Amino acid sequence: MHDGEGGTLTFTNAIYGGLEYNDNATLSESGEGGLALRAGFTTGIRYPVSKSNELKFDITVERLTYLSGVSGTEDYSSLLPGSETTFTVYAGPVRVRNFLRAELSEDPVQTPVINNTARFGRFNGYLGSQIDWDMNRVIWQLTGSVGRQFATESANSQIDYWTYGLGLRAVFPMGPSTSGGISTSYATNEYDLNIQNASVTRTVGVFGQTALTRKISLDAAVGVQLTSYDQSGSILDQDDYSGIYGSVGLSHQVRKNFSYALRLRHDIDEGYGTNFYQITEVSFTPKISSVARWEIVMPISLQWVDVSGPTGDTFTRFGIGVEARRPLGRKLDLSVGISRYEKFTDLVGESYEQQRIYFSVRYNF
Repeated sequence: MHDGEGGTLTFTNAIYGGLEYNDNATLSESGEGGLALRAGFTTGIRYPVSKSNELKFDITVERLTYLSGVSGTEDYSSLLPGSETTFTVYAGPVRVRNFLRAELSEDPVQTPVINNTARFGRFNGYLGSQIDWDMNRVIWQLTGSVGRQFATESANSQIDYWTYGLGLRAVFPMGPSTSGGISTSYATNEYDLNIQNASVTRTVGVFGQTALTRKISLDAAVGVQLTSYDQSGSILDQDDYSGIYGSVGLSHQVRKNFSYALRLRHDIDEGYGTNFYQITEVSFTPKISSVARWEIVMPISLQWVDVSGPTGDTFTRFGIGVEARRPLGRKLDLSVGISRYEKFTDLVGESYEQQRIYFSVRYNF
């Protein structure tokens, strides 16, 4: 299909760097602190190939290098969430969105069931397509994907797996700012090694979103998940999962310079040495802007985690942070912040506290 010449190729690029002090990089009860250098870059590309085809590319890569104080590790890398390449094609009421997503994290604090290590790296990549068919009263969304996870250290290669997923959603528009629908999905996880148990997951649920007022928006989803494990691995976990998943989120622009987001979620994730863990999290994120040109964000979260299996743990984790951002010029920005995590558990040697203090300068070009 040929429908005219393409548009203008546009770029958004930035580099950033700064220093960070972490008083417990190993997430242990005793803890090792160290000073680190953090640097990264972000790139975005937009290219309307034609009137009905568009190519997008977004990637953010960063590197953290400890300059002193932490034994057993020198640095780790991140390919941040949101790094994605998409190619979208429109054909009448049908939109086909092909995507390639990637995420790499070696920071152990990002995985609540991991501690007593300074680096826990895993890469997740997904290749797939989403087909949207707009039939006016209902929009059908069919998604198929194949994914790959692998550890960045051979000692953790038990988490390497392939995943295959298929999902179907029916979205019912109910006005300019309200929609709802039903969803179902099927996915399999197949591990490279016979340590973790392979799994099959099925879900069915409902979802919706609406603008309660011009300044308040609400979204919610709830459903039933059934995950069965084939017991082919060497771990001792024989638990399957059958239960509820769900989330509800509220965004409120209270005033021109003050807003907040409140979210409650309950999810199930793949375990490490166990089949899975359940996580229930409530988070509150207020944002204040235009205070002497500073923008201040303060994320607060509380997590309850229940790990499956006979040796599974039940623990809570609290996190709080404050980050302040200020432009230093037309292309230069300054960020400073502090964060704290606390994990509480009855298992010996598994509790920890961690504080981070950091600053970063970003140049946009």
